Amino acid sequence: MLNPKNDKTDELIRSLSADLQRGNLNFNILFLSWLGLLASGLLLGWSISLLANRPPAFPGWWPEPTLIIIWGVIAGYLLSKTAYPEESSVWIFWGAGASIFLWMGFNLFQFASAFELEHVHIGPCPLIVAGSSLILGGIGWIWIRKMASSRPGLSAFLFLSVIFAASNLSLKFICPVQEPSHLFLAHVLASFAWIILFWLPLKKKFVW
Repeated sequence: MLNPKNDKTDELIRSLSADLQRGNLNFNILFLSWLGLLASGLLLGWSISLLANRPPAFPGWWPEPTLIIIWGVIAGYLLSKTAYPEESSVWIFWGAGASIFLWMGFNLFQFASAFELEHVHIGPCPLIVAGSSLILGGIGWIWIRKMASSRPGLSAFLFLSVIFAASNLSLKFICPVQEPSHLFLAHVLASFAWIILFWLPLKKKFVW
């Protein structure tokens, strides 16, 4: 005698598989999409600097822009791994945290080593990060609406990590201030605060 519950479970799995196939969703396409999002961040920042009729403020690739790219690439890879309901690897949690704290830790060290209260400058950078993230997040929405993650909280955090990594790459072309206090307060802490703020509403999208 057939078990009705098992039949419904099998039907749900087949339905999800069919949906994923119709959307051409696979690991390689997703990962390339997140890399494209990082590249879009570079292009966005460069375009804004051109429209402002001034040379790019980009300080070079090392060390911080490279750390941001590493953060974005790792977050994109892990996000691609969480796109499927069967994914349950515990190491993804550790990788997600390590990728962002690599960048945060470097800036915290720089901040603590050269902190001077009278030179603290915030400026519009937190708003620029939020604005560019909304633009890049809109692009990324094309792909996350096809995902069926079983870990909505982790997937939301990883997606926000990717778009805020891309936004911080954009900011490297726009912001001429490279003082450690400004980078830590206006770039790093602002990005982390925006991630926390956007995490809960985005998490609901990944619930299936």
